[in-house]
Amino acid sequence: MTYKILILKKADDDLAWFRKSDKQSYIKCFDLVHDTAEFPREGLGKPERLKYFEEEVWSRRVNDFDRMVYTIYEEEKEIDVSSFKGHYQ
Repeated sequence: MTYKILILKKADDDLAWFRKSDKQSYIKCFDLVHDTAEFPREGLGKPERLKYFEEEVWSRRVNDFDRMVYTIYEEEKEIDVSSFKGHYQ
């Protein structure tokens, strides 16, 4: 079952920054999104569920510092990507 992926404004801005400044991480972001749509809780980037959130919030490594942070909405089969840049901001 493939999940629908929504890229939120902050995440879109992060992608634009990577596109200009870090092509390798930019490409990795797309690999992570593709993998997340198929396997939201396992796979590339060492998925890790974040604590202290009511929703099911996860992160995956883009590089040593940056993380893709996303929320899984199981009933809707939807994933909202909130950021790609920074560390759990």
